[in-house]
Amino acid sequence: MKAVVLAGGQEFGQCPLSRQLPRALWPLVDRPLIEHVLAALRKAGIGQMAISANGRTHTIAAHLAYRRTPDIAIHYSEDAMPRGAAGCIKDCQAWLGNDSFLVVHGASLLLDIDFEQLVVEHRKSGAVVTVAANTDNTGSGDSDHLDLKPAGLYVCQSDVFPFIKTRGYQDMKEQLIPRLTEAGLKVQAVPISGRIVPIINEEAYLNAMVDLLNNTQRRQAFVAHLPDRSPGIWIDPTAEVDPQSRVVGPVYVGPGARLAAQSVIIGPAVIGANCQVASEAVIHESILWHDAKVGRGAMVAQAVVAARATVNAGVEVQGSIVLDTTLSSAERQSLTSSTDLLPVELDGRGWWSRMWNGQSANA
Repeated sequence: MKAVVLAGGQEFGQCPLSRQLPRALWPLVDRPLIEHVLAALRKAGIGQMAISANGRTHTIAAHLAYRRTPDIAIHYSEDAMPRGAAGCIKDCQAWLGNDSFLVVHGASLLLDIDFEQLVVEHRKSGAVVTVAANTDNTGSGDSDHLDLKPAGLYVCQSDVFPFIKTRGYQDMKEQLIPRLTEAGLKVQAVPISGRIVPIINEEAYLNAMVDLLNNTQRRQAFVAHLPDRSPGIWIDPTAEVDPQSRVVGPVYVGPGARLAAQSVIIGPAVIGANCQVASEAVIHESILWHDAKVGRGAMVAQAVVAARATVNAGVEVQGSIVLDTTLSSAERQSLTSSTDLLPVELDGRGWWSRMWNGQSANA
């Protein structure tokens, strides 16, 4: 089976970090998000993947070129104009052929997903699209109180292609699925084991890091290959950690990073490659991208410091994004609810309402 990995996304919320780097390339522990997605697909036996990123594909291709493995074949689909999830599928039609295929968002965490069971449920149902759903039991245990949300993962048949226009923006939930149901084709929702966490903005990104590193079971897939100095602390052999610094896990410290004497790192936290944390600086529940610098006596809490950005000595950053080398009001951005077109907020509407009540969309 092949998979289409959606790695573009429309930044209608003007997420400041995405203007620097596509969300699929935001680092989580020692690798970007999309590499974790590709690894999950490869583990499930899916080695042929198409990556579509609408105008930013070259950026992603350039990064992944350094990480090629013999068991993965990557096809790149490029369209300078925004195409939407369904449009990206259409662009890959010739490559996908007539077999069923997966569609997944590249800026997400796939935690303990049973792809095989999802595909089995899809094939035995006769559906043209199966929508994987995250589940949340709101308290009673009664199925009427089971809250299901689309998780950004689909199994599709090639029958969908005639319903997607060759040009223009084509969304899954707004255009494709309504067209399929109007034509009498079956669309179903299937609750999945595990969980898919969409990274739709900087706040979701930071929360995902905290939740993942705090979960001793789920983080294993992300840290098992890393050298651990002690339980919950992963420090690259090339990092320089002063004996008088203090690191309280869970914390990852990347290659070439330098933690000065009397610096304090309190996890969950990720310190990227070649970062510099000066004496008496404190980092807590934060992510530092590569080559970031935190000055003497500064405090960074619940924040993201972008690549090559600097937090000056004595400055306190909390619940913010540091994008450049100063902390002017234009460059320190609060964590906000920027949005995207991921299908995660569809509660109670149209086709999704029918499916979460246990009915197929053409019932």
